[in-house]
Amino acid sequence: MDYLAIVKERAEGKDLSVLGGSVKFVVDENVVLIDGNSGEISSDDNEATCTISTDADTMQSIMDGSSSPQAAFMTGKLKVSGDMSIALKVQSVIS
Repeated sequence: MDYLAIVKERAEGKDLSVLGGSVKFVVDENVVLIDGNSGEISSDDNEATCTISTDADTMQSIMDGSSSPQAAFMTGKLKVSGDMSIALKVQSVIS
């Protein structure tokens, strides 16, 4: 699955500055970095204000709506490090 393309498509035309920082998704070996300051979305594995880690199956279920990020977090299938407030805002950017 091309997470970079999916995130870019879902974030198209949205104001990424609402994040107040950067968020990095790590899905197995894939990385998607959303930089709210520059408005860039890339596969760069740079340092981020918030990092969200999960596996491909969990990410797929979140993206297709069969699972919520909150449920995945509560069951330990999704891990967040760094600024939790950014993790809470990112859904509005990629939903």
